[in-house]
Amino acid sequence: MKILELRFKNLNSLYGEWVIDFSDPEYVSNGIFALTGPTGAGKSTVLDAICLALYGATPRLGKITKSSNEIMSRQTGECYAAVTFESQAGRFNCHWEQHCARKKANGNLTDARHEISDAYTGKPIETKKSLVSKVVEEKTGMDFERFTRSILLAQGGFDTFLKADVEQKSKILEQITGTEIYTEISRRVHERQRDEREKLNIIQAETSGIIILEPEQEKEINNELSERQKLETRAVSVMTVVDKSMKWLIGIDGLKKEISDLSEEFEKLHSEIEIFKPDRKRLTRAFKAAVLDGSYAMLTAVRKQQSDDYASLKIEEEKLPELKNSSRKQAESLKSAEQQTLKVKEYLKTVAPLIQKIRFLDQKLAEREKTVSDGESSCKKDALKIESDRKSKLKEQDKLTEAGKKLVLAEDYLKEHSQDEWLISGLAGIEEQLGNLLSKQKEIIQKETDEETAKTVFEQVTKKLVNCTKLCVTQKQELEYAAKKIQQGKDSLCELLGDRFLREYRAEKETLLREMTFLTKIAELEDHRAKLEDGKSCPLCGAKEHPFAEGNVPTPDEMENKIEALTVTSHIILWTLRHDISC
Repeated sequence: MKILELRFKNLNSLYGEWVIDFSDPEYVSNGIFALTGPTGAGKSTVLDAICLALYGATPRLGKITKSSNEIMSRQTGECYAAVTFESQAGRFNCHWEQHCARKKANGNLTDARHEISDAYTGKPIETKKSLVSKVVEEKTGMDFERFTRSILLAQGGFDTFLKADVEQKSKILEQITGTEIYTEISRRVHERQRDEREKLNIIQAETSGIIILEPEQEKEINNELSERQKLETRAVSVMTVVDKSMKWLIGIDGLKKEISDLSEEFEKLHSEIEIFKPDRKRLTRAFKAAVLDGSYAMLTAVRKQQSDDYASLKIEEEKLPELKNSSRKQAESLKSAEQQTLKVKEYLKTVAPLIQKIRFLDQKLAEREKTVSDGESSCKKDALKIESDRKSKLKEQDKLTEAGKKLVLAEDYLKEHSQDEWLISGLAGIEEQLGNLLSKQKEIIQKETDEETAKTVFEQVTKKLVNCTKLCVTQKQELEYAAKKIQQGKDSLCELLGDRFLREYRAEKETLLREMTFLTKIAELEDHRAKLEDGKSCPLCGAKEHPFAEGNVPTPDEMENKIEALTVTSHIILWTLRHDISC
């Protein structure tokens, strides 16, 4: 992967638009360059812009979303990052952008846009934000985590690649150097070796039953084979001669048929020529006339155009007197209009000061009318306020008279009960004591309610404690039972397996199955065994000794019993393992 160009706008402390062309001759000729500058100059921002354009995230801030965007420069309403890179898959443009509502600094953030396109054609490859990073990973061979671990190391994370485990390092180095093909080759070689070894085992098992011939038998078979090969060559030579003869005869028949077809076609063409003789003369005259067809068509077109021009000329000549009269009348009306216009202009010059004065007076009159209307509206408001004040005054007067009546009644009452004045001081102390008693009573009631709630809560907690204790006891019992079952399963598994592994049982079962197939093949050769005679060679292998001809073929019953026993054992082991895992 090679970065060719970087463009970004309003990222961190770098305000405005910035462009870095890494394909410039200065960068290419030097081969290596560095980003230098004081703290806060924007060195890390350049690296963040590359990550943001490729993956929509940065090592320092992570994923940039609609809810938070800390990378956008302060007091700006938009930002973007775009990078042009080249890899083994081609050249691509990757663009990321986000802006506030109406691109104002105080607007709400909108959803970010992220897309990747072909750099040569400009055709978009992927515009869905959630899928762009996957396309970038396909084109570059690195996701965000691998990119930030191996290619672009953030501040404080320079040792991330060094701390990675062996598997992660190997994957990253394979993708950077392009050596993942060797891992694939080694994997396929291992698989091919395993498959070929299995085939070799099968072939060895199949060939183990083949008996090697004696030299004399092999010599006899070779002699017989050479004789048959000679017979075959003779038969092939005879067949080639016969094939050539048949092809020659077939060719002669085809030529005879072709000659007859050609003679029939010749006669047919001769008759058609005789029939076409009268039409040939007409065709010759038609060819001569066709040469003059273009000139004749042009002549007829010119004649038609000439007649049309004559007709239009006559029509225009008839319209000419009327047009002259109308033009003369239009000229006279134009002169009168010009004279009238001059008179109107002179009149406007004399009337212009008067019009200006009238407009000034109209403006002044409009202002006075507005002032009068405002005064009338304020007068109406004042009248309404006066009316409301008058009504409120009447109401207050009524209240005052009623209060005077009540005051008179109160004075009369005080005069009648003047001897009860000592109750004022006495009642004040009693009211204070009564208030204290009422507050104490409220506190007692509150404490009683708190006590009731505490009792209920304590009862609930006690019940929960009892239930939890019971549950804990049952779970302990279940745990002990499960541990016993696991131990029993392990003991039974050890008894079943003994000192062997499960794969050894499976290998033995497969060996027995192969032997079983060989025995079934041997048992199927019963008819051939019945024809064997001692002292005579076998038609299949050529041997004169026949160990299986006397009925001493091993029976497959014992082997079937062994296979069945191994199958049952493996099923029991698997069931035990699954039962232990489920427990």
